[in-house]
Amino acid sequence: KLAKILGVRRPTWIRHLRANGVYSKFTSLSTSELDALVKSFRAAKPDSGVRYLIGFLRRHGIRVQKR
Repeated sequence: KLAKILGVRRPTWIRHLRANGVYSKFTSLSTSELDALVKSFRAAKPDSGVRYLIGFLRRHGIRVQKR
């Protein structure tokens, strides 16, 4: 949406974000921090699967790779 508002193409917008160190597809998170979040989720929802876990993380503003 921002690219459209600024009148530039999306690839151009992303290239400029990356050049300035702003753009990242995934959240920078250490393994121990991710483990703590997963443990808290599992304690609250022990029967939930991976899709619910990814939704929980995204709801908290965290984007991680599936692998």
